[in-house]
Amino acid sequence: MRRSLWIVAAILLVLTAANAQEKGGQRGDTTEETLIANERALINAVAKADKATFLSLVAPEGEWTTTQGFIPLNLLADGLEGFRLSKWEILNPQLRRLTEDSAMVVYLWTVTGTFNGTQLPPTMLASTAWTRRSGKWLAVHHQDTELTKTQP
Repeated sequence: MRRSLWIVAAILLVLTAANAQEKGGQRGDTTEETLIANERALINAVAKADKATFLSLVAPEGEWTTTQGFIPLNLLADGLEGFRLSKWEILNPQLRRLTEDSAMVVYLWTVTGTFNGTQLPPTMLASTAWTRRSGKWLAVHHQDTELTKTQP
């Protein structure tokens, strides 16, 4: 368990250092704050099965990756009640700017809950790709990967 925590800490430290280097000359750019707030709103919409908010944050042709496969975001909106999240937290969110109109938010996601009756892993590395269309940021792809414990 200790080794797993050290590995997670090392990953987060590297992400933080890389993010600090990326931010060097981006004073006045509010993209990071906007997208991290959007990410929290997206996960909150999932947790509350808030279809209207969810649809306002996603590109309908995008997808959400699950252990069961790729789910188009427009279809996932109709199945949000399949998520039963009693507790969740986004830890150490980082922005990775890809172009002027696209970026990824990467973070550690802790969650207690299920999706369609299947227990979600308690700790995952997650990322969402965002694109700006007509001035509005929309999620086009979300994925999360379970962090597993390694044996000593």
